[in-house]
Amino acid sequence: MAGRGAVRRRAAGPRPRQRHVKSGEQRDIVRLMNVEMSREARDLVSREREAIADLRALFGRLDAEGEDLEALKNAQLDLEGIFMLVVSGEYNSGKSSLLNALLGETVLPEGVTPTTDRITIVTYGDEPSEVEESGWIVRRTFPSDLLRDLALVDTPGTNAIVARHQELTERFVPRADMVLFVTSADRPFTESERRFLELISGWGKKITIIVNKIDILETSEERQKVLDFVREHARETLQVTPQVFGLSARKAARARREQNDAGLAGTGLPELEAYIESTLYGGERLRTKLASPLGVAEHLARKYSGLLEAQAGLLSEDRRTLEEIERQRSQYEKDMKREYAGYLSRIKTVLVEVERRGDVFFDETIRFGNVLTLMNSEKVKRQFEERVIRGADAEIDKAVGETVDWFLQRNLQLWEDIMDFVNERRKAGEDRVIGEVGGRFQYDRESLLRSLRERAQSVLEGYDERLEAERLANNLQAAVVQSGLLQVGGLGLGAAVVAFLSGAALDITGIALGITIAGLGVLVLPRRRARAKKDLHEKMQELRDGLEESLSNQLERELERADEKLATALQPYTRFVRSEIERMDELKSDLEALIERLERLRQEVAVVRA
Repeated sequence: MAGRGAVRRRAAGPRPRQRHVKSGEQRDIVRLMNVEMSREARDLVSREREAIADLRALFGRLDAEGEDLEALKNAQLDLEGIFMLVVSGEYNSGKSSLLNALLGETVLPEGVTPTTDRITIVTYGDEPSEVEESGWIVRRTFPSDLLRDLALVDTPGTNAIVARHQELTERFVPRADMVLFVTSADRPFTESERRFLELISGWGKKITIIVNKIDILETSEERQKVLDFVREHARETLQVTPQVFGLSARKAARARREQNDAGLAGTGLPELEAYIESTLYGGERLRTKLASPLGVAEHLARKYSGLLEAQAGLLSEDRRTLEEIERQRSQYEKDMKREYAGYLSRIKTVLVEVERRGDVFFDETIRFGNVLTLMNSEKVKRQFEERVIRGADAEIDKAVGETVDWFLQRNLQLWEDIMDFVNERRKAGEDRVIGEVGGRFQYDRESLLRSLRERAQSVLEGYDERLEAERLANNLQAAVVQSGLLQVGGLGLGAAVVAFLSGAALDITGIALGITIAGLGVLVLPRRRARAKKDLHEKMQELRDGLEESLSNQLERELERADEKLATALQPYTRFVRSEIERMDELKSDLEALIERLERLRQEVAVVRA
């Protein structure tokens, strides 16, 4: 490659002409790679282009970042573009000196401080010129035979005080077909260089390492020791053993400018040029060129696969949250029905006690010695009310009040438990970092969780126990009235029950009406007493059954109302989780299929012939 690297000397060449590229001109600057391809190779290029296009379409469904979409677009365009040899490394490592040595003239500025603040792409041109492509990319042309086959790219130094320099370099790395990574012999392979090499490697780039300023080491043993050190640590970082060259870029550049072939010996430049030449021609060039866009596509596919896995993990937690809430709702209903049986038993106990007092009353009242009293039904009725049902209204109202208080407290507790659980799940999710992509997913999830918490909090803060208790008590009474059990209104439930019993007392005690002393037999009163007790038992059983059915039905309606209220609050979150799980499964399936396509393409690229 010595002949190809040699350029005509320009002692004091003209200043580069400057112009701005208009929109749409950029592709005119880039020419197709000069490789005669077989039908197999052309088919491979076509399928790779289609795979990257499909990945771009999928990324549109993934709400991918703009930079990632741009990287895929460039990968698709660069697939058949000129071969890009990108030089990177920390500032003052000798990147510009290396490029000037390859070009044979001082085309790029050199210095001990950061001198490159933009990406500079150098391509072939009959005359030197400068083109401002964008705010961060400059294109230069230069008449070097080397540039007929590739573009040389100078990047800002990394690990400099100007953070933007490193950002620009990292942003351009995906477009590289091959990277010459320059480190310095006086500080070879620093930690920051290791991290940057990892980044380059992550994009699937072919990396060659240049140990510049090798001439500062006095002995060949020292030089070899440094080269071995860099090679070993690079292998640990990249998981492959890269090509490593020792170089004295300044000496090589000076010798090339002076056309001093003897002076080039020992600088390391001829060896590097020979290696670049072997890469640029034949099958190796094609494989390197095709592998580069694949590396970009695979890197981004892995990135978003990881994102989908992270989102799927959060969705799994969300699904478990909904399942836990559903479990709590189901358990709440079971607990309510079980506990309600105890409260209903208290109401029924009051009626059982009324029934017991009724039995005692009839045993004491309906007897031969009390015939005159029995002849007076109103008096018997008053005695029945005083001795049997007096106080039952207060006892029933107390039991109902306790039931109402219990129901309201349990309902509030359910909301509090769910709110606390959702808060815990949200806090747990905050520790799950899923990157800066997928913003819609994060925003929707967070906004829905916040909305659910606010809804629960609103329910808790807006709960007026007095009004709710009054409403529920009225509903209970209405349920009893509507059942036809008690045809009364405007009374408390206890008063209504007592009114019912008082009305029934006429029927129960009326069995003694019309009894005369002459008509009484020995067995008449016992039969009448048994009849009265039987009628009382039947009325009380009717009352108990009716109350139980009416109150239980009302409880079911109240449970349904509470559940509907909770379901309404949960609905947006539930709908989001279910739709996102469905969408995520589809995206994961499509992305996995694309990753498999890219892997098969990489296997074919590794063995393709030009």
